[in-house]
This record gives sequence, structure tokens and C-alpha cells, in this order.
Amino acid sequence: MKIIIDRYDGTQHYKQAYVVDKKDIEGKTLLSLLLFIKQNLDATLNFTASCRSAICGACGVRVNGHSVLACDEKMEELLATYDNPEVITVSPLANFRVISDLVVDWEPSIENLRKIRPTFIPKDEFSAEKGCKQTQAEYDKIQKQWDCILCGCCASECSKLTADSSDYMEPFVFTHAHRATFDSRGKDPMLHAKAAVLGGLWNCVHCQECADRCPKGISAADDIAALRVFTQKQGINTGEGPDHANAFLTDLVEGSGRLNEILLALRSEGAMAVSKTDIALKLMGAGKMNPLHIFGEEDIEGHKELVEMIKAARAAADKE
Repeated sequence: MKIIIDRYDGTQHYKQAYVVDKKDIEGKTLLSLLLFIKQNLDATLNFTASCRSAICGACGVRVNGHSVLACDEKMEELLATYDNPEVITVSPLANFRVISDLVVDWEPSIENLRKIRPTFIPKDEFSAEKGCKQTQAEYDKIQKQWDCILCGCCASECSKLTADSSDYMEPFVFTHAHRATFDSRGKDPMLHAKAAVLGGLWNCVHCQECADRCPKGISAADDIAALRVFTQKQGINTGEGPDHANAFLTDLVEGSGRLNEILLALRSEGAMAVSKTDIALKLMGAGKMNPLHIFGEEDIEGHKELVEMIKAARAAADKE
């Protein structure tokens, strides 16, 4: 079979193909295959790896455009997912600057982690002898987030980072902000949560790619949603993001149950929404928006039941 690797020598990007016998991949992981190529076919190939046990996160790469943890992917199982298992392409993680071949630059991501202060200041009750007591329920709130190994797969798949990374941190950064914010031992949860807001918390586009590709089953999208709710309850509830969320809920609960695009834009962006008149006209022309709906619409079937469900969810959340 043929393994095509996207390479970079510091000046140019190019593809290089390696032919391996199927017997050479039997029982191997993708990382083992990369090591085989380096040791037997091309000593100049560069990639990163360490533990080989899906713990350190160093061997994240893309296979046919999808991010994986190389040491955690068995070749037989991986090839079985493709229509043409005779040829695969291995590339560096997307949304990172490539340094050499499959090696990417992590320093900007580490800097973003520093911004959200992933460690925490312990509560006053802390002592070197007793530490801080934590119940099982309190631990369970952050247990999953502790599993993040900083492999970068979520960032590589992130649609927002692909479109514009200038106002958004990597999904795993928000996961660590969530962990630090909701750790009951911390003295100041807003130290982390506020930094997440400043780092683009409300700019997530809900593509769910982070949840789909995480090798540890973590949903950064869920962590982002939880941080949004928390920061709103703490008084950080103004701005385009919170205004849009509140307008969305207003249409569902206090309105007809339908999304009123005109009012939604006005409530979310205020006067700035007027600048998007061209988009509104295109939506009207396509029959996607009725300007008369600004004056109200009839309730849809099942709306009352939806309102009751939302009320019940709010009541349950208040008890937690």
C-alpha cells in the first residue's frame, strides 16, 4: 500500500509517497508505521511522539483530513474505514503553524493556556497537611476535563479556527478553563472564566467537530456552553454573544416558538444589524424570512409544551 505524507522542509511544502507491504502494517498502530518508515525508508521524516500509550498527546496528526492520535489508531481498523485502503495521506494537524513535516508549533496554544490560568488559587481553608476537601459530586463535575491530554485534535478540526483564529482560542483551552472554573477547591473561579470570555468564548460556531474527534471523548463544545451559562450568572451578560443567546431564548419562550430573524438580529446586534440589509433582502427573496413577522406570528403546535420543558430544565438547574 502507499502512504503519502505531507512534508515541509522549512521552505516548501510537498508530498512524498512511501510504499509499504501489508505485512509491515499487521498489528501496527499508525505511530508504529511512522516509526517503521523513519527507521527503514526515510530517516529525514520528522514527527513527534513520546509515551505511545495515548497519554501524552504528542502524536496528533491527520489521516485523510481527519485528526487522530497516531499511537491510538490501529492500522487495520483505520484502513477499514476508507473506501480505498490502498492509499492514505498523513498530514500535520490543521490550524497550527507547521515547523517541519508533521511537527507543528505549540507555543501560541501554550500562551493561550497561560491566559486562562489553568492552575488555581486554593481556598483559604487549604493547608499543606489537609489540602482542600472535595466531595465525589464536586470531583465528578471536572473529572472528564482532567482527561484532556493536549493532543490538539479538537483545534485541528475546529471550524471557527479554520475560518478566523484572530479572536478565538483553541477548544481545549476552554476545556481547561472549565476544569479550573468549576473546581470546588479554587478560590476565584472568575479568574479563569473571565479570561475565557476575553478569549472568544461566545465565538464558537457550534460545529461539534471538537466533540466528534476528541480521542478521549471530551466535548469542548459542552464545556464552552457551561462556561457561557456560568459567566452570565456572574453578571457578564452583555455583548453580542449573550444578547444573541437571550434573544434566541426570548423568541422560543416569550414569542411564538419560531425564530424571528429580524428581531433576533436587532436584539443581538442593535443598530449594527442595519448594515446587513443585503443579507436580509437575500433571505426574503429566497423565502427564508417574512418581514411581516416582525409584528408577530401565531404560536406553533407544541409551543406550550416547549415552554414547560424549558421551565422544568431551569428549575432543575437551580437545584444543582
